[in-house]
Amino acid sequence: MWPISRLRAQRYCAFCKVLRRVYVKKHVDLTNVLLAALFAAAVSFVYEGQLDPLALMIFVVSLSCAEIFVNMRWRMNLVCNLCGFDPILYKRSNEKAAARVKEFFREQVENPHFWLTKSPLLDVQKRIRLQEKKAIEMKIVANRAKLPPLAPSKTL
Repeated sequence: MWPISRLRAQRYCAFCKVLRRVYVKKHVDLTNVLLAALFAAAVSFVYEGQLDPLALMIFVVSLSCAEIFVNMRWRMNLVCNLCGFDPILYKRSNEKAAARVKEFFREQVENPHFWLTKSPLLDVQKRIRLQEKKAIEMKIVANRAKLPPLAPSKTL
């Protein structure tokens, strides 16, 4: 355990293969422990004028809050903001992760800000819309062929 660990690093998303910066620090390190002890001692000196058992309680509370904050920050930053892929959920259940990406995709298609991003899902959406457009055009052409002519033919 290093006194100061690296907070962020560049990682690739396993789903969309985009390089992005994520928090890699999952737990508190020595620096956080020392800062919590310093905070507890300062509060104890301000409140009591000397080191008190209150400082130990403040130390434990501030250290647990720091651990919760660091772990939540790591966990929330792990989900890709371009495709919605969650690697922790994927390790637990592949189907749930796939459903979450599909849901994210459906929500983002309606969001105009999403169309201005560099998400690789935009190519997929453009392909889907092109296929839907071609299917509609094919239906229109098929329906026109089935309809009788509007004017009678002028053959003798």
